[in-house]
Amino acid sequence: MKKETKTTVDCVVVTYNRLKLLKECLAALENQTYRISNLYVVDNNSTDNTLAYLKGFSKEYKNLKIIHLNKNLGGAGGFNKGIKKFIENSDSDFAWIMDDDTIPNNDALEKLMDKVNSVSNLGFLASNIVWQDGTPAIMNIPTVSSNWNQNITKGLVQIKSASFVSILFPRKVIEKVGLPITDFFIWGDDVEYTLRISQAGYRGYLVNDSIAEHKIAKNIGVDIVNEENSNRIKRYYYSRRNAIFTERNRMSKAQLVKWLVKCCLVEPAKILAKAPNRKMLRIRTTYKGTIAGFFFNPKIETVKGNKANGNKKAQ
Repeated sequence: MKKETKTTVDCVVVTYNRLKLLKECLAALENQTYRISNLYVVDNNSTDNTLAYLKGFSKEYKNLKIIHLNKNLGGAGGFNKGIKKFIENSDSDFAWIMDDDTIPNNDALEKLMDKVNSVSNLGFLASNIVWQDGTPAIMNIPTVSSNWNQNITKGLVQIKSASFVSILFPRKVIEKVGLPITDFFIWGDDVEYTLRISQAGYRGYLVNDSIAEHKIAKNIGVDIVNEENSNRIKRYYYSRRNAIFTERNRMSKAQLVKWLVKCCLVEPAKILAKAPNRKMLRIRTTYKGTIAGFFFNPKIETVKGNKANGNKKAQ
């Protein structure tokens, strides 16, 4: 039985050409023990009949809001558009967001919502993300705060950043810090956004018993050295560029120099020694992304709800 409560939650899912996974994700959302008020699905201009499926699905799921983009804006742009629509068109208290390959346990949202009043100054709550065998999903391991165990008896680990794979944001926090950066396109938008929230003085936590599976083929992280698919190598430009932007205003000069040595000397050496193919392309991509990161200054968009929404306070 779904848990009825006054605190309302909308869900934002971003999808691109993964209809089979999207169907599994949507089924998991339908079966949540904590009722979702509105479901926003951002279709990043998919070419696999995703839009047609969503239109059919909306006839049964009346609270589905389809956001079809005429251009693929990447995960970053998709989350930007979905969260913006949530703020502008809904009066729900929280936004729960994820990619289409996120399969949350049926009680994942309920476990998150059980913790929203357990701490003060809440910035975000992240689920415990696992791979198909139950081990931690390497790509989604959060950055732990120095005082990580302050609320450990409540089943909460304090973290500074997390991924957009089953993560809950209060409305008031989004209105305070703005939206994810569309220009990131892919990779690092979640880290930048959750770090931005943490730096604004809010607190983020991993909720130990809120479980979601990140349904990826292999349990690996973002790693240009060992990437096996040569068609994905050029994507690492975004990873490096976005990381440089995120870190350059957060690191001391000494830390930044040390990090640059790693990017420009240590990593290329590892590529030459260990990469399975396209070694020079990997090195060029690393250097290109590093240089671009120092000139990359994307706009951070702000967003406010309408008058009706503005009168409703987030819990």
